[in-house]
Amino acid sequence: MKNLSFVLALVLSITLMQSCQKEPLVEEKAPELPLQESFIMSFQGFEDTDTTKSFGNWFYAATNVVVWNTMLTINLSVPVASFYESFNHDPIYEGDQTWLWAYSFYADGAIHTAKLYGQVLNENEVGWSMYITKDNHFDDVLWYEGITAIDRTYANWTLRINGYNPTDFLGIEYTADNGNGAKAIRYTNIIPDNPGNGGFIEYREALDATTVEFNRGYDVYKAEVDNLLEIQWNNVNHEGRVKDPVKFQDDEWHCWNSHLLDTICE
Repeated sequence: MKNLSFVLALVLSITLMQSCQKEPLVEEKAPELPLQESFIMSFQGFEDTDTTKSFGNWFYAATNVVVWNTMLTINLSVPVASFYESFNHDPIYEGDQTWLWAYSFYADGAIHTAKLYGQVLNENEVGWSMYITKDNHFDDVLWYEGITAIDRTYANWTLRINGYNPTDFLGIEYTADNGNGAKAIRYTNIIPDNPGNGGFIEYREALDATTVEFNRGYDVYKAEVDNLLEIQWNNVNHEGRVKDPVKFQDDEWHCWNSHLLDTICE
């Protein structure tokens, strides 16, 4: 009888000890990948500009946007392809609140290998680092890195070019108002010792086109000549305007109508 009592007491004590222990830690959920719009600027409305025709004010505005679009398309093919491909893969937990997306992607006529690390820095932010390898060419080049808000209201990135000799190329700043849908993204030239260093193109989306006259906009700042070009338009009726003190030799808006023809600004 004493032996039975002893066994029961031992079982009870072990059960109590186990119940007092903390539950094993559950692996945290991986952070969401950044919004594509926080990294890749939209050129909607100007991406198919027909440079064989001239519509005056609209054509001048579109030409300046196309110049940036062409330059970015040439230099951002690798990071953009690596970013898009990340959405097709699941991450692996690495510990220390860090996840790894590892995969291959195609860019510039060759297969590349990507390693995208996302680390939860605090309750508000995630840090990102993208390392890219091209076999027999370069290994684990830190091509871009940044910090994004968990609530997706802002993001900041640093992009580089040239896997053989990585050089700072663009700084990206993104902001979004989740309440009214307004958002903006700016690409800034951060190439060291470059005449255009500090120059930028900024794209903005405002409220719905039915509530504001112009709900889209670009600012293009040419640092080498200290000139700011401003473009605003409505993405529904296509009316818009442009301001450029150097081009027009004034500080006035110059408008186009829904047919992209010059018109008097009201």
